[in-house]
Amino acid sequence: MDTHRFYSEIFKTVLDNSLDLFAYIDLDQKYQYVSESYAEFYDFKVSDLIGNTPEQVFDKSSYEDVIKPQVLNCLNKKAAIHYESWITAQNSQQPRYLYVSYLPHIDSNTNEIVGIIVISKDITEFKRAEGLLAKTANTDALTNIHNRLYLEKKLEQLTKQNSRESDRFALLFCDLDGFKHVNDKFGHAIGDKILYQAARRLSKNTRKEDTLARYGGDEFIILVSPLSNDEVIKTIKEKVERSFSQPFEVAGNSFKVGISIGVSIYPDEATNTADMIHKADQRMYFNKNKKVSH
Repeated sequence: MDTHRFYSEIFKTVLDNSLDLFAYIDLDQKYQYVSESYAEFYDFKVSDLIGNTPEQVFDKSSYEDVIKPQVLNCLNKKAAIHYESWITAQNSQQPRYLYVSYLPHIDSNTNEIVGIIVISKDITEFKRAEGLLAKTANTDALTNIHNRLYLEKKLEQLTKQNSRESDRFALLFCDLDGFKHVNDKFGHAIGDKILYQAARRLSKNTRKEDTLARYGGDEFIILVSPLSNDEVIKTIKEKVERSFSQPFEVAGNSFKVGISIGVSIYPDEATNTADMIHKADQRMYFNKNKKVSH
């Protein structure tokens, strides 16, 4: 048996059936070889690709913004390039997240690069699962808004980044009035539905650029950032309080649950996360007690 033919057949079988995608392009970026798996993945035939370039395989954005710069990087550096990116083929229009390696083929006699070996791995599902985990880690399961962990990370980020007095933001600490009574008397199922509805009302009355999070129990925090005008705080407070003046309708019953709000402003009154929350929390309780005394 011809040894060269024997090994060629083995390598072709491995490359064509591998879960990874293999190709070889020359210095003009023309395909000289593509595995069956590579062609099938992008919805082409092998014969469609040989002699053509990646520019004819991928959509304009994928080629111009991702593939072309990385190929040129490999050619210029004469070094292996590895990257991850969303890439869309012209035939599929379905973006896939790929881990791609460009390995320079260097002529042993001239020490010059003569082509690039392309190896791609589809990690789309992994990327989507990673995104889902990140969302789950930062989302409150009951209300489907941001949770305490996300809020505290956001606050830490803001307090570390902001260094000018003009970089102001406000924290509105919100606590539901009368919720404990309803929750104790009618049960957690009713209480959970009220918390969900409360989150919806808060969300509707905050700006798109602001952050709303469930801090814990029946406590919510609105992070108003950026704060260009203190009137914004007043406007949000009034809108939120007005929305909570309406009863909550759950299982055919009406429940009266109000809201108390305390505010702290960075950097006017506090310069770190703990002090911001503590000051707003104190003011919230002051406002809540003032209602009770009246």
